[in-house]
Amino acid sequence: MDPLVSIIIPVYNKSSFIKETLDSAFGQTYPNIEVVLVNDGSTDDSLVILEGYKEKYPDKVVLIDQVNGGVSQANNVGIQASQGEYLQFLDADDLLSPDKIEKQIYLLNGQSPAVISSCEWVMFKEKPSEYFCIPYGIFKDFESGIECVLRFWNQQEMMQPAAYLSHRSLIEKAGDWDESLIINQDGEFFLRILLHANEVLYDPHGRVYYRQPGLSNVSQQKSEKAFISLLNSYQTYELNVLSVEDSDRVRKALKKVYQKFIYDCFPKYPHLIAKAEGLMKSLGMPEKTYIGGPKFQQVSKILGFKNALRLKRFMG
Repeated sequence: MDPLVSIIIPVYNKSSFIKETLDSAFGQTYPNIEVVLVNDGSTDDSLVILEGYKEKYPDKVVLIDQVNGGVSQANNVGIQASQGEYLQFLDADDLLSPDKIEKQIYLLNGQSPAVISSCEWVMFKEKPSEYFCIPYGIFKDFESGIECVLRFWNQQEMMQPAAYLSHRSLIEKAGDWDESLIINQDGEFFLRILLHANEVLYDPHGRVYYRQPGLSNVSQQKSEKAFISLLNSYQTYELNVLSVEDSDRVRKALKKVYQKFIYDCFPKYPHLIAKAEGLMKSLGMPEKTYIGGPKFQQVSKILGFKNALRLKRFMG
């Protein structure tokens, strides 16, 4: 059996990168794919490029052109337009290795629809051949989705969303992408998917190439509006995960999520820091938790978390 896989790609002003991304999608060794392209109101030449691929692959491409509504809305539109049994999300400037989908489908063959697959993801600036990787511990199997989530939170690690291959039924259980969020939409969406996943199977062969964001994107991610959205996404984390497992280990991991928010936000937005501190306190976990690298954790144990942050910011 070769189940149909839908590759969903939202596109907004990515004319510089979209050809390379589409070539990686159509270069898959797995034959039974469709590519769902959602042009989200691009003002550059992106739509012209997408139309060219639609003409070249008329039986493989679903092309939707809409007024700009944001990446979450575009992904929701893409899901609705897709026909695949499995769904692959892909940003318009990232790349898939040629065997990514084939290897994951092979791994998922005969498994329950509640099993999700992951693979390695690496970062690059210009040439994917010059990639570098972060030595995370997430590149392995997990006996349940929640175990994977706790690894993320306890170790401040993450999975690039394109690394997953998900059965449609998992996505239907999780619900839509949250269109109110402007940052961490993917983290919040895949949290809900993982909470419904019975198992996470890691494929050691396929790979996702994640293009480092430009300086303008990084600055936008540090705005007050972005941090408000980020904290909102973390509150949604708490609501969803505690409905599945309300335990000390989950609350302790959530405490680290809010602590990491303060780490990233400090000292720029004191009102948001105060809100995050209140959320930490409401978890009812008085035990101290430590985040960051080994040196920062050691300083935190001696000086306290806030003083360690002040020292870190002072030293640049």
